[in-house]
Amino acid sequence: MVAAKRTGIIDLHADLPADVIKYRDLGEHSVMERRHLPKLRKGGVTALVAPIWVESRFKPRKAMKRGLRIVDAFLEDLAESTDLVLVKDASALTAAESKGKVAVVLGCEGGEFIDGDLGILRNYRRLGLRTFGFVWNERNALADGMYHKDDDRGLTKLGRQVVEELDDQRILIDLAHIAPKSFWGVMEVAERPVMVSHGATSVRTSLRNSTDDQLRAVAQSGGVFGIFAVNAGESRDLKAYVDHVMHAVKVAGIEHVALGPDFYDYLFDELKIGDDDHLPAMVGLEDTTKLDTVISELSQRGLSEEEIRMIARDNFLRVFKKVVG
Repeated sequence: MVAAKRTGIIDLHADLPADVIKYRDLGEHSVMERRHLPKLRKGGVTALVAPIWVESRFKPRKAMKRGLRIVDAFLEDLAESTDLVLVKDASALTAAESKGKVAVVLGCEGGEFIDGDLGILRNYRRLGLRTFGFVWNERNALADGMYHKDDDRGLTKLGRQVVEELDDQRILIDLAHIAPKSFWGVMEVAERPVMVSHGATSVRTSLRNSTDDQLRAVAQSGGVFGIFAVNAGESRDLKAYVDHVMHAVKVAGIEHVALGPDFYDYLFDELKIGDDDHLPAMVGLEDTTKLDTVISELSQRGLSEEEIRMIARDNFLRVFKKVVG
């Protein structure tokens, strides 16, 4: 616990923009500061990636407008905060941490909101977008998500153009949720390190397992693989979560593993999931406030303080700096 608070944790995937727009549409302000900052502090989080996730009901025709509305609401909310700050590069991230603020990186989970237009993608970068996930679980004009694992078309022609543009714009590619053929299509084109912000390993069975070969490919790119805490397979508790972390360490190398828990306790209504559904919360790791318990468990597994710091923070920061600057 002490190491977590001293070192700080970077959460590679926190779906906070979706929650912010929900409450701002109800007339609330400072949603992040009031509803989420205390939890982030308690869990030891000093920085996070907050993706734009457009709900399925807006896809595809209304995705661009919805994406812009989410970004607007989120940036307006951050502007009302004194303790959370949007950061656009690695030096800004570490500067925010040093001042005791929570650094926020704007990301993307599903590329529908660029509406197939590279110019729109560049405009999102001007708004602060620094990571880009091609898909949620669905199929779109760029690639296929894990709901199409068995009929994956692979990376489309437009998808290839987006990969090239992301590399040119120095936006970090995120391969979470992507189906296998599409994954390998991106890896063939990408020239910079990539990340999987939130995924599972082959140590247990779940919808979004990545194979050991995929873990190695992310590592060989110089990238980082974040372990998520939504569904670890048959066993769903803190120890099962850390089993995934340790397997990723064994396969990819400790310098390529990070934490991307994908907590969703504030999204139950939108996702229409419950304790008996296929995405149950993990016992002992139900929300952000419990994240620093991972640090204790990693220590119990024999990792040193330096190794834990790599997983908790430094690995992502290294990749972010290399790609984004």
